[in-house]
Amino acid sequence: MTNYVIASSKNWFKEHPKSKEYENLNLIEIGTKEELNLGFLEEINPRYIFFPHWNWKVNSEIYKRFECIAFHTAPLPYGRGGSPIQNLILKGFKHSPVCALKMTEVVDGGPIYDSTEVSLEGTITDIFSRIAFCIERLIVKICQSNPIPIEQRGEVVVFNRLSIADNELLSEYSINRLYDQIRMLDGSDYPKAYIKFGDYKIEFTQPSLDGNELNAHIRLYKNEN
Repeated sequence: MTNYVIASSKNWFKEHPKSKEYENLNLIEIGTKEELNLGFLEEINPRYIFFPHWNWKVNSEIYKRFECIAFHTAPLPYGRGGSPIQNLILKGFKHSPVCALKMTEVVDGGPIYDSTEVSLEGTITDIFSRIAFCIERLIVKICQSNPIPIEQRGEVVVFNRLSIADNELLSEYSINRLYDQIRMLDGSDYPKAYIKFGDYKIEFTQPSLDGNELNAHIRLYKNEN
């Protein structure tokens, strides 16, 4: 039986309900840096190693020995780099392809096996739920068809990873920008959008926009920084 590895360090993909097609694959799940080692991989000899989300750099000896497939939400080669979803939202994108690409020494630069479109509406939690579904379908399709990846074409645009300082809501932002900035950070693993209020910070979650009225939940706490 053909083995496949799912290397995922975030819960948004692990907790996504899976189809029977996916469950019928001989999948071996790993979630820590220590588990992703050459000795273990050579023992099980996977056809593919899929990385729905991975917090650590993968050693080149692994992706040179095995076919490793990463996933990136952006119309590659536009949007390589950090915080792709947030950067796309801030640039006005409403949809984006979720790309399955071969892992190489060029970050987000490998050839693409396949892609599927995803909506960027709603909170980051909503978006990741939809991305998890897209990744599951791409994994099943790739395991069934063994496609040959196609080199990326077009102008390369690299995004900078957003920092906590970039999460601050500024008075000059439009109401739509404020809404987008709150929703794109509204997830359990993200530092929230905020404003400074003297010695305090006010964080915003669960936004809703109705015309020129923006409503959100707030949390106020002493700023220790």
